[in-house]
Amino acid sequence: MKPYVICHMCTSIDGRILASRWANLAATIRSGKLFETTAASFGIGAWLVGTTTMKEFADRHFKLKAAKEPVERVDHLANPGAKSFAIGADAKGVLRYKRNDVDGDHVVLLVSELVSDDYLAHLRAAGVSYLFCGRDHVEVRKALHKIATVLGIRKLLLEGGGTFNGALLKAGLIDEISQVIIPVIDGGRGIPGICDIPGKPPRQSAAALRVVEHKKLPGDVNWFRYRVRK
Repeated sequence: MKPYVICHMCTSIDGRILASRWANLAATIRSGKLFETTAASFGIGAWLVGTTTMKEFADRHFKLKAAKEPVERVDHLANPGAKSFAIGADAKGVLRYKRNDVDGDHVVLLVSELVSDDYLAHLRAAGVSYLFCGRDHVEVRKALHKIATVLGIRKLLLEGGGTFNGALLKAGLIDEISQVIIPVIDGGRGIPGICDIPGKPPRQSAAALRVVEHKKLPGDVNWFRYRVRK
């Protein structure tokens, strides 16, 4: 069991996602706002990102206090009544929090057995929920299963960086791709794309798509939605 996963990204025409490189181009000034408004139009109250992207929503790094006692290695729901979720992967326990939400969305972290008792105690004190999803890394298939069964989420927006999105693509877990295309060509070698799979990806990781919707937006922006052919 897993949620229906829509990978929603704002890109250049060559699929790059590092919008900060386009800041001097007038056509991209509103790319951040475009991303948020198009994402909000889905009406989905849960989004998922990797560690690097989640750092943008975490607090400044600080030293953890020592846990007063061992913390049991079980899933922890700090806010069982939450209706919307900001979900991030953090296999090694590097993110820090002084609050338990991102613009009202309850923070849930996907962690591994590597995280320390000090880190788990920190998350509990901050009111952050966490789910164990692997021994030494976040196993994306297990993570999606828990997001569905523990959190009760049926639809999920995937908004991570290329590497994290690529992990879900490789595992065949993306159902739909929503691509808002800004009229800019990046051309930078090594700049992250929508989905990046390290090394030589297996042939079966490639996904055929079919267009289910296309909209033209102001400023020569095109918004495509694709269904992944299983």
